[in-house]
Amino acid sequence: KTNHIFVVDVSGSMSWELPKIRTQLKNKLSNLMKEGDTISIVWFSGSRDAGILKEEVEVKSLKTLTDLHAAIDRWLVPIGLTAFLKPLQLVKELVGRIRKNRPDSVYSLIFLTDGWNNDCPWNEVIMELKNLEVDIASSTFVEYGYYADSRALTQMAGILGGEKISCNGFDD
Repeated sequence: KTNHIFVVDVSGSMSWELPKIRTQLKNKLSNLMKEGDTISIVWFSGSRDAGILKEEVEVKSLKTLTDLHAAIDRWLVPIGLTAFLKPLQLVKELVGRIRKNRPDSVYSLIFLTDGWNNDCPWNEVIMELKNLEVDIASSTFVEYGYYADSRALTQMAGILGGEKISCNGFDD
């Protein structure tokens, strides 16, 4: 069983990209989710602006899927700056809570951003990724737009043994 954790940048610069992200995320859910899998969605913007939109949701019906779609459309809207540290800390806490309920499952991280880490120290981001390294079985960092910090996202993916792709490849 897999616990899929989506981390979505909702900073102001994402105004153009968030409609595409919402659509891609909703389209992915029905194909991605297998029986017994869960999904969690973490949103982030500035250093103090991050939270969990949905936690450990197991999609067992069309009603649950419709509720997820509605939450994605309603709450994933642009605010503030961009800081990568707080959402990674939330992922670590989330994994700890889910592990209690699902000790034999694995964790997949999908991190979606167009930005640069501009609101927290980079070395702290790297340390938090290293803390997550033992928890995350697979990771994908999805780069939106032409102004994302491609080098930093590649480094983040490398620490977790994952990959960085452009948003054009996300549908595939």
